Amino acid sequence: MPEEQQDEVLNPEELFRPIDIVRANAPPLEPLWGDFLFRKAVTSVVGDPGICKTSLGYGLAGALCLKQPFLGIKAEEPVRVLYMDFESADPLVSSRANFILGDVQIPNFFLYNSTDFYLNQIAKISIDFCLRKHINLVFVDNQTAAFNTRDENDNSEAARQMRFIRQFANECNAAVIIFHHTSKANLVGVRKGTGAFARARLADICINLDYPNEDDKEIIRWDVPKNRLIDNKPLWYIKKMEGKFELTDPPLGVAGKPRVNTLIYRAQQDILALLNNNNAEPMKREAIIISLPQYVPRTVDEALDRLKRLGRVSIPRFGYYNARGERVL
Repeated sequence: MPEEQQDEVLNPEELFRPIDIVRANAPPLEPLWGDFLFRKAVTSVVGDPGICKTSLGYGLAGALCLKQPFLGIKAEEPVRVLYMDFESADPLVSSRANFILGDVQIPNFFLYNSTDFYLNQIAKISIDFCLRKHINLVFVDNQTAAFNTRDENDNSEAARQMRFIRQFANECNAAVIIFHHTSKANLVGVRKGTGAFARARLADICINLDYPNEDDKEIIRWDVPKNRLIDNKPLWYIKKMEGKFELTDPPLGVAGKPRVNTLIYRAQQDILALLNNNNAEPMKREAIIISLPQYVPRTVDEALDRLKRLGRVSIPRFGYYNARGERVL
């Protein structure tokens, strides 16, 4: 549509709204796993080729599909996965799955691994499949192979790709993880990914994976330089051993935070369960603390603050909390 005609059809009342109206009517954020996966959000995971991004993806997908915690954190709702692998043939997929997942059957873990199409060519059929199968977590592995990229350094092309991924996440009503390779340059933060900066700039959450000690390839650093959904940017160290991943301490001689305590995530889930089981009656902060003696008051307060920022709880009056409804698939 020509630009000079757009003003004739656009409704200014829909475009320009008081902030209080937006706050009152906006749906809450929908976290799927910790502070790293949210419905309709794009999480970019960047790392060197061979650092086990795909293996980590299989481990995360398998654990959440089986209702098990991954790195000590449980999913917020039942998870159904579509893993879109644009590089691996069936023998490699099978070998990797057997190594990471073992013999367990996972009927809610779906795979696409044809190399005949790019993501934009199969978008509609993929969205229809996700909606029909209630998929709420999609992996795109990896960004370069998923698109017919002409120039990795072209910001306008990268912006179009990321806009496409965001529309894809919205229409699937799913969290999307997209893997990307590390830059050849020794960069840090959101500039770590190869090529155009628009890829990191337009992602909701950026996770960088690297080796803190090149002599120890069993420990991976998990660094979050960007999280636009919630103000939490942890620095983790993950040990990989025989296809399994667990949080660990940084290697000797490496500066960093100690093992991350995932207690806060469990506290959030226990608070929501408590509020949902309270017959929709608001609970005072003191009552919540008394009902959850396994947590110190500071942990409860931090969990309540996070849930408030996520829009998962409301405050009908000062000092009282209500859940906004239990989410089911």
